[in-house]
Amino acid sequence: MSSSASKSRVVRLRSANNEIFEVDEAIVALSEPIKNLVDVIGVNHVIPMPDVRSKTLAMVIEWCKYHASSDQGLIKEWEEELDQADFVIDLLCTASFLCIKDLQDQMFQRVADLIKVKTLEEICELFHVKNDISSQG
Repeated sequence: MSSSASKSRVVRLRSANNEIFEVDEAIVALSEPIKNLVDVIGVNHVIPMPDVRSKTLAMVIEWCKYHASSDQGLIKEWEEELDQADFVIDLLCTASFLCIKDLQDQMFQRVADLIKVKTLEEICELFHVKNDISSQG
């Protein structure tokens, strides 16, 4: 019995697309809100993530796994997959919502890298934003 008690518990997260993700409790503990919720309700309930799409949640879970492993090679490989600006924004919003500061900081840096040499028009196009700023001063 003591060997099963020492095993990590599994937390189930439900994405906005109703996909269930089973994640080791030690991994989701990187998110303070989820950790606190698990402390209160336990692992017998599915935790809804109504504003987080499956693709984004999967990437956040992978980032947490890589971050928990401290394997810099895996982290670098994960970072190389970030090439879509709209996906970076999704990850940034999710990291903010889940209070995963390191991921949030990484996404802020990624956004800064994406826009640092672009014109206003290019930035608006990159993020699918209508530029309605008039040139009148």
